[in-house]
Amino acid sequence: MPLLEEIVKYSDERLNIAAIEDAENAHNGLQFQNSGEISKIAAAVDASLEVIEGAIAIDANLLIAHHGLFWGKTIPVAENTYKKYKLLMDHDVAVYACHLPLDAHTEIGNNACIARILGLSNAVQAFGYHGSKIGILGEKLIQRHQLGALLEATFPRVTGMEFGPESIEKIGVISGGSGMALTQAKDVGAHAVIIGECQQYHYNIARENGINAYICGHYATEIFGVEAFGKEISQKFSIPFEFIHTECPL
Repeated sequence: MPLLEEIVKYSDERLNIAAIEDAENAHNGLQFQNSGEISKIAAAVDASLEVIEGAIAIDANLLIAHHGLFWGKTIPVAENTYKKYKLLMDHDVAVYACHLPLDAHTEIGNNACIARILGLSNAVQAFGYHGSKIGILGEKLIQRHQLGALLEATFPRVTGMEFGPESIEKIGVISGGSGMALTQAKDVGAHAVIIGECQQYHYNIARENGINAYICGHYATEIFGVEAFGKEISQKFSIPFEFIHTECPL
């Protein structure tokens, strides 16, 4: 049976977590240790109480999450935080989390996966954040209404702000809370940008800069990388794997 330390070593190197600066206290890598052996892997966007309960229900003892247990300031181990830690310890479940390095990865990252699904060619890294390029800029000659239809077939909910050209060639992809991409779209030459979520003022940025922007959901744009990575770990170490979906509409 594979050991946790072997999986962690492989994951740290594969995702190059030491090279990409992340949000304060994101703690990419092993966040919660178990007794050492791994018999089944679960993967999910969030290491939430719902997901931890789901991992236990399918007898997984390693949870790989895009959004891990730790963010920002230290909080007391009480209430829901206590419930999560107690469940993890009682059921011997480890948690491995990878945030921006998984967004940015050029093979199994969220943005690389979306670019492949959309059929973008000549993809390059673009859209700087925390000193790293974490998005993708690719090419696909497509009409605006066709791109909208393609996105609606790919994501559960799509909100379009169509202020750019009708004929599109260069498309930016940046998952999650990625409204900042709209401030960089003009500089990188993107005719359209596919993002996870944005704030109200990004409407004005898109309109004033003549950008086609498509908001496809923070959660919905971030299922791809963690699922791809979970499958890769499963295949490399010959461990059963399941992806845990939630009904998050955001």
